[in-house]
Amino acid sequence: MGRRDRKTPAKFLTYFQLLDAFTEAGCPVCSIVEHGALKALDGLLYEQVNDPVTRERLAESHGFCNWHAWMLPRIPGSALGAALIYRHLLQNTLDRLPAPRQAADSDKPSSTLRNRVLGGRATPPAFLVWRRTKSPCLLCTMAQRVERDALAAVLDFVSEPEFSEAFARSAGLCLPHLSLSLEMGAEHPNHALLLGTHRARWEDLRWELDEFVRKFDYRYADEARGREGTSWSRALAMFVGRAGVFGPDRGRAAPEAPAPLDVAPDGGARGADQASEDDPPSVEQLRFENERLKRRIGDLLAQREEDRQARLALEFQACALTSELKAVRLGLDADAPADGTPSTDR
Repeated sequence: MGRRDRKTPAKFLTYFQLLDAFTEAGCPVCSIVEHGALKALDGLLYEQVNDPVTRERLAESHGFCNWHAWMLPRIPGSALGAALIYRHLLQNTLDRLPAPRQAADSDKPSSTLRNRVLGGRATPPAFLVWRRTKSPCLLCTMAQRVERDALAAVLDFVSEPEFSEAFARSAGLCLPHLSLSLEMGAEHPNHALLLGTHRARWEDLRWELDEFVRKFDYRYADEARGREGTSWSRALAMFVGRAGVFGPDRGRAAPEAPAPLDVAPDGGARGADQASEDDPPSVEQLRFENERLKRRIGDLLAQREEDRQARLALEFQACALTSELKAVRLGLDADAPADGTPSTDR
């Protein structure tokens, strides 16, 4: 048996989630992201509404983004949890809302004239600063991690027979997710294969669109419509992904972006890591680093909790096995002859 050039990746939960998603309509990664968001919201509503850490993170993000907030009504029995969350958020908003007199003083003509004469800018109200510095939506952040795991699995396994056959029967990736997959590890050996499978799909979809348009001509209006009747909606989903999956706080959700370019003294471009050490970090850089560290701490705490749950499960299994072993030993002792001679029963 010949040696493989590349080690086959281990099959994990995302692999089997994708196999299930291939049987659904539309982009399978969109399906996994949407189901994951609904499941995360459901768990948050029933287990973490009153959790202090969760409340603090929701306060930092001012709740969910528009799209993920409107997922709440899709969850049965979500009204009470949503009310508890947004009552707390509304109180935070009222605490920071400027008093009417304070807001009126900032609009006085004398203040505006003084700013124009002195060439200064009015200090933005604290309320607007608070709104502009909110952290991203929790569900958008989670969706980005789920999305990357799913796209990595597609790239790793698209050349495997079982996975490839199931993927061929699916709608394939939407254009945004295909683009993101190509940005994840530019040297991945399965990029060409992934692109080839989508070219064939999209050529078929273009033919269906041609048929859909042709049958609107009065000369062919009597022809029965088949699969091409839904081609226009499938084309929408192919170009932009499933509705509500790409939340507004998530942006492109691309893999790690390259370092922003800075202008070197000689006029050339240099990476952010090559910037002068004397340049003090900006407020935005410090805020970003602070947010990154907080997210990292949150991920580590979540991982610790998962490890604790796994350890407790193993301890429970060990106790159960120990009890079974004791029962077996007692049964053997009971069946043994009293005089110590070996039993002849078979």
